[in-house]
Amino acid sequence: MHILRPLLLTSMMLAGPEASAEQGLPTFRLGVQTHFEQGWPTHLIDRAADLGAVSVRDEINWRKTETTKGIYDFSVADQYIEPLIEAGIKPFIVFTGRNPLYDGGQTPYSDEGIAGLANFISAIYTHYGAENLTVEIGNEVNSDDFVTGPFAEDKPGNLAAVVRAVDEKLAQDNPGAEIVCTGLNTIAMEFYRDFFRAGGLLACDGISFHPYRDFPETLRVEIDRLKHLMQLFGGEKPLYATEFGIWLDDPEDAPDYMSKMVIELASAGVREAHWYALTDEPWWPNMGLLEEDGSTEKPAADAFRFLQETLLPLGRPVLRSDLPSVRVFEFGSDSKAYAVWGVGGRLKVDGAAEFFDTRGRPIDRVEVLTETPIYVIGDNIEVTVASAGVVADSLYQFNQSPWSYLVLRAGKSLRPLEIIDWEWTSYRGSPDLAPLAVRDTSITMARFHGKPYHVIERFTANEPGAYAVEGWWKTTEDSEPSRLIIRHNRKIVAEAPRLSSDPYDLDHFELILEAGDVIDFELVPTGHSGDSSVRRRIQVLRLSAEE
Repeated sequence: MHILRPLLLTSMMLAGPEASAEQGLPTFRLGVQTHFEQGWPTHLIDRAADLGAVSVRDEINWRKTETTKGIYDFSVADQYIEPLIEAGIKPFIVFTGRNPLYDGGQTPYSDEGIAGLANFISAIYTHYGAENLTVEIGNEVNSDDFVTGPFAEDKPGNLAAVVRAVDEKLAQDNPGAEIVCTGLNTIAMEFYRDFFRAGGLLACDGISFHPYRDFPETLRVEIDRLKHLMQLFGGEKPLYATEFGIWLDDPEDAPDYMSKMVIELASAGVREAHWYALTDEPWWPNMGLLEEDGSTEKPAADAFRFLQETLLPLGRPVLRSDLPSVRVFEFGSDSKAYAVWGVGGRLKVDGAAEFFDTRGRPIDRVEVLTETPIYVIGDNIEVTVASAGVVADSLYQFNQSPWSYLVLRAGKSLRPLEIIDWEWTSYRGSPDLAPLAVRDTSITMARFHGKPYHVIERFTANEPGAYAVEGWWKTTEDSEPSRLIIRHNRKIVAEAPRLSSDPYDLDHFELILEAGDVIDFELVPTGHSGDSSVRRRIQVLRLSAEE
């Protein structure tokens, strides 16, 4: 039930039962983005249903629906909303629009404009029924593409004012209705913090985001930080990934990416997610489940259907491995289906099982994991992975122990880099050193007053023994050159004087370490401006006595 909530902030209030433990969460819902409001043919509703989509994210045009203040004509929206509901597909309506009747057609910001918007959203629920659809307020508001006018001067604060007004209106007119809020592009922690501080969290029934990224493996830490932030401002709310997808040159790569992302989202407790998009589009020609004509399925469609029909009905995926560079997820708890991928671990399966790729096609039995995900399906099976010895991976464990991040200026002491939250994905840096930044796949260096600032990615050994380091580094396109120095307890043990776009590979470089020893991977800008950016992947392996 939708209830007005007082704008009180407390760090002691914890989430309700559906937002804390992942046990007992509702079934994960996998949907897809459509654009029926923009003119897509409604026969695509049948295609979405055939693929198993349980919801579609679309829009209702405000300016077409309310051409006279306070009078609403839903005849255009009825043409696709009603068939969706009849097909058993729940519309997830994102509100991004404006109306020339209010605030001069700019994003609503005045009391009258915000009230007009709240009335419109309430009218949507009155017309279609609160049980039949969900409204999301905000779409990538942290960008400059979807807001205009005075609203943009304080986007988090103004968005909070909007959702508070909508919350109040729905509590009066449609107390069973719920709203999901923000739809930010990436998990933009500083925007969320400002939005929550202005009372936005308490006025919403769910929080949404668009986790666009190259590697799904880095997502869980960010979701956990968002959950913690919600706890500080009144309690966790259900999370929704209202867009996710990736631009890939080869459509054959989409099933692996989709599968990883769905598994990571569902295992993190996200309530619902929408793949972008149902079909290819002229401006996004390679992200659809179907080709642009809607008649031809792409490889991603196979992955979507296999998840919907075979895997997700067994239950949410649960992480069953604590190895740093291995992912083992069980769907549900009946030992029937697992997803596995990772770096080099040896896979052991007890019980009769079949192996499938992410499109649901049978494959040969797999003995050694790669970063290509596979499914293992059987009855009462047990799946385990023996470690390949990887104790640290710069991607899988970004922003986690045993990694730490520091900066050094010539003649100055080392200084730790902190987590920088802003309007996009957080990174390691310092407020006074932008654009210097450490991210999951890249490191950006800088010069200030002609002095180069060195960025150090540090591994700290927890146990004594023999270790090996493997990795690669290369400069990004248009980057100035830089230098790589690898130190063991400050002593240089390897270096690459000039990194370029051709990768510098470090192949199984062995070291004897004591507990507490450090290996520093130090990057130094060597160009005139210091505008150096490097992509890298580092792994540290613990060697056995036999090795």
